[in-house]
Amino acid sequence: MKIAIFGAGQLAMMMIKSDKNSEHQFIVIDPADNPPASHYATHIKTQYTDKDTLKKISETCDVATIDFENVDVSAIKFLEEKIPTYPNSKALEICQHRFEEKHFLKSLDIPTTEFRYLADEFVHTNQELREKLEDPNNKYIAKTVRFGYDGKGQSKITQHNIAKFVSESITTDVKYILEKVVDFKSEVSLICVRTCNGKSLFYPLIENHHHEGILRVSRYPNNFENLQDDAESIGLKVLDELNYVGVIVIEFFVDKNNKLIVNEMAPRVHNSGHWTIEGSDLSQFKAHLDAITGKEDLKINELKPSLMLNILSKHKSVKDLDEKDLSNTEVYLHDYHKEERQNRKLGHITLIFNDQKTYAKDSKKFLDIT
Repeated sequence: MKIAIFGAGQLAMMMIKSDKNSEHQFIVIDPADNPPASHYATHIKTQYTDKDTLKKISETCDVATIDFENVDVSAIKFLEEKIPTYPNSKALEICQHRFEEKHFLKSLDIPTTEFRYLADEFVHTNQELREKLEDPNNKYIAKTVRFGYDGKGQSKITQHNIAKFVSESITTDVKYILEKVVDFKSEVSLICVRTCNGKSLFYPLIENHHHEGILRVSRYPNNFENLQDDAESIGLKVLDELNYVGVIVIEFFVDKNNKLIVNEMAPRVHNSGHWTIEGSDLSQFKAHLDAITGKEDLKINELKPSLMLNILSKHKSVKDLDEKDLSNTEVYLHDYHKEERQNRKLGHITLIFNDQKTYAKDSKKFLDIT
């Protein structure tokens, strides 16, 4: 099949590289000059909403998908009337807007963080909120409803700065929601896959370690296997309600009572699933391609103890791990072909441990490599 991918970052690159038997042809659409996926596929350098490009894709490609969730929904709406396009525009619209996403989850009785729109009239008239802000045990954060990721577009809110924050935000077109900070003991994510015929597949829960809002380390296995059924029940509700096809990832907080609370969703392959390239016989990238191209029975037959380390800001090599004992560990370096920049994801390193005993003993040694 000929597949169009809107966005040509590292996720598109790894999607293309997962097609090891060259079953498909790929075209990537991205306004950047030299995005990672352009090294592996035909690159159309244009805006995602360019009419000529959309017409060409609809006439020459069999299916379209995305590698990041901020593709203009109008492009997806145009394409899905012409060719199979995944995710669908409904899913994309919901996941692009934090308030709509939270409202959608709430409508399905799925636990989320406490949230509300942050507006001037609300702040000045809501006595309950003012009382909560006076309690130092209650912490709140303001998040832009669109485009925030990796800790961007977020601000801590207190009783001392909320009025000023809201008055200043009113002068811009940026809208915010206010979320109560969850007192959590860990963060986990669930990679969900749904095929064109409605069959679902779930990877095991991944434990994620963040710093300053950016994912640094993902690890499998972990101590949250007992939450897998609860997570899959939530995932199945989301997949079915959205009539979703492909990979979608749900990120959770695990609260102090060992309950899952949804933080957000990503309608695409995800950073926390990079370990599946070497740690599984079916990577999240191949699973996404298989799902959107009509394969019906996806199966995961093998999972290996794995640790994924993001490379941020400055390039690293396997030599940077020399001080660690790697004698019983396979090491894989993935370079995204990006220039160095503060907090930019430049690549990742995956460690595959040869047995559970080695993983249990050695994996924690690597949690400080960020």
